[in-house]
Amino acid sequence: MEAISKIRLFPSSRPSRPISTPLSILDATVARFSATGAIWLFDHIPDGIYEHDFLDRLRSSLVNVLSDFPHWSGQLQWAPVRQGESHIERSNRLIIVYGSETDPGVEWSVVRHVSVSVQLLVPNAPERASGDGLWTGDEFTQELFLSDTLLPLHDLREFECLPAMQVQLNLFNDGGYGIGIKMAHPLADAQTLMVFVHHWAAKCRESFHSINMPSLMSAPVFNPTLLDTCAAGDIDGPAANPMCVSMARQLPLHRFDWWCVDDPGYPPFLIPTTENSKPPPEVLAQVELSPSTSSPWTTWDFSRPVRYTQLHYPGPELSLLKEQARTDGRPDVSRLDVLLAHIWAAVNRARGHGDSSDKVFLNLTLGARSRVSPPLSDSFIGSPLFLTHIQTSGTAACSSSVGRTASQIRQTMLRFTPEAMGAMLHDAAHEVSPQRLWQAFLGTQHTLVTSWLRLHVYQVDFVGSGQKPRYVHAVMPKMDGCLQVMDPGVDDGGIDIALYLDAGAMKRLLVDRKLHLQSD
Repeated sequence: MEAISKIRLFPSSRPSRPISTPLSILDATVARFSATGAIWLFDHIPDGIYEHDFLDRLRSSLVNVLSDFPHWSGQLQWAPVRQGESHIERSNRLIIVYGSETDPGVEWSVVRHVSVSVQLLVPNAPERASGDGLWTGDEFTQELFLSDTLLPLHDLREFECLPAMQVQLNLFNDGGYGIGIKMAHPLADAQTLMVFVHHWAAKCRESFHSINMPSLMSAPVFNPTLLDTCAAGDIDGPAANPMCVSMARQLPLHRFDWWCVDDPGYPPFLIPTTENSKPPPEVLAQVELSPSTSSPWTTWDFSRPVRYTQLHYPGPELSLLKEQARTDGRPDVSRLDVLLAHIWAAVNRARGHGDSSDKVFLNLTLGARSRVSPPLSDSFIGSPLFLTHIQTSGTAACSSSVGRTASQIRQTMLRFTPEAMGAMLHDAAHEVSPQRLWQAFLGTQHTLVTSWLRLHVYQVDFVGSGQKPRYVHAVMPKMDGCLQVMDPGVDDGGIDIALYLDAGAMKRLLVDRKLHLQSD
């Protein structure tokens, strides 16, 4: 791998004075999450375009589109703490400061992979979807295609001069190219990332004088206050409203406590970041921590190898699965509900939970945009997400019908009404430190789902050729129990699942005759 350049870029139009914007209640809760990011691989640079000209057009269009996202070139940092002031001035809340000469900018790097062919790196979408629709992606090393620069607050402390957005352009020896984007999670969830990428692609198409194809996403809306105003009660007052807290605590939300470092199996390498998430001792001495749950660290063995496999489920199979699920489930279950129920059962079988009375959990990442009142735009910029879950015994998870499990998923999602969301936001706004509690977990008893459906990831076209990306890879930590859902690169109405699982469990899952309906 040969590094060609690494520079910082800034919007073509910058604010005339520094602006400091507090991020939202939910943005602060994801400060400990891994980066938001994705990698797009394309077969070739457009014919008749020199490589340096191609890179110039990508870079200049990025500079232009950053004028619609000016805060991404700014400094992500902790907000000043002032006791007794507003909710954003409590410990470990976030602000973004931009429009200053000291802005870290957006990192732009160009790397040449001298011995890597994009054609051999990953099969194309039809090949991945063929046969049983299984592609083992263990050899795809996402870190090669992303910047190695640290993100601000990567350890919940360091942030100065670290760019919160990093774009790496990858050049391959067969003329293919890849674009890898990595962002600090408080600034962008997957939906926000895709709002940006589609706008950048539209700007870039203009530079290639392609036919007019506007962005697939509407104009970005960066106003974190819009989310915070959906919270119930007084979030700036000295104490939380007991009624709001009671309603929030009845919701299916894990409250695993990062600060309980004495829990059995707590990984020592996580302790420094945990300590960085704590307010000063004099502040802690004056507050009462909210109730929490000890984390089941003994069920998560970091030393075991984890495998990555992409599974494709074509549209007709999903329709059949949904039809079968409705015979003993709710009539309003979605294709995603039934597919998650189906694959969760397979994961639990592969993990050997068929005869277990121990609890197993399906942790579901949900977006807040459509669930608050008034609802937020699909192009609302930030990371307005949270995690809920369903739970049952290992035996039940393996043996229950898809319809019953899918109904449980749907019923859980429907609990998050605007009123419930208001209470949840109120409770989170009054939390001593938003990074203390984790609403999910990984390891043998937990599966964690995130969905990128309907974000048009395979409709990203930077040059106006109409050619789809060869492969789109959502950047996920390679940890036991991560499951990511995405629209596929083939037009069969199906869904792709990227699954990260303990190597032994993955081996058993891939030979499960129930993995696909036609194999029953």
